[in-house]
Amino acid sequence: MGEVKTVITLICERAADLSSETGESGHLASQPGVKVVKFPCSGMIQPLMVEAALNSGADGVIVCGCQIGDCYYREGNKMIRDRLLGLRPPGLKKADRRRILALWLARPQKDRFLSEAKDFQDFLAQLGDPAKPAAKAAAKPAEKAEAKPAEKAEAKPAEKAEAKPAEKAEAKPAEKAEAKPAEKAEAKPAADKKPEEKPEAKKSDKKKTEENAESKAEGNGDESSKKDDKKDE
Repeated sequence: MGEVKTVITLICERAADLSSETGESGHLASQPGVKVVKFPCSGMIQPLMVEAALNSGADGVIVCGCQIGDCYYREGNKMIRDRLLGLRPPGLKKADRRRILALWLARPQKDRFLSEAKDFQDFLAQLGDPAKPAAKAAAKPAEKAEAKPAEKAEAKPAEKAEAKPAEKAEAKPAEKAEAKPAEKAEAKPAADKKPEEKPEAKKSDKKKTEENAESKAEGNGDESSKKDDKKDE
């Protein structure tokens, strides 16, 4: 005998009655590879559940609901049927449809279910092991966890700690300490020298007025002497 394939069965509790075939673990006694999970209605089964079962290592998935048109909740079985066929969202995204079997059975059709499940296991054995994309999901987080935090922890703090404090400590205080006091020390004494020129200007004006007064006095003296000479004549 070959390897027994694992099949997850998502079944409505009002569909084929498997209570006499399942033990406490939920596996069928006659087919140990078949695990049964019951729902109040097949309309509660979502395509994501089917994909999750396949991604977790199941070789195949059986979805079983009531006969079409005989749903206790009116249209639950139609809803999941249309989702599996891609006629109603949400549908299947990434799943091998060959590994999914849909059955619509009434409660007394237990033997029909067991027969279909056995044939499905044999079909899966012919397909071989499914491709498992779990390795990609494990590799990508490892790259993010190692590469990116290392860049942030080493590169950016080094720039802040070395470059910016050096500029503030060396460049700006030097400008304030050297440039501004030099302007005050050189500019103000130049302004203090200007008042020294004014006294010289005043002195020169006084000299001019004195010279003018002397010249006038001499002129008056000459005139008076001339008048005296005329009188003597």
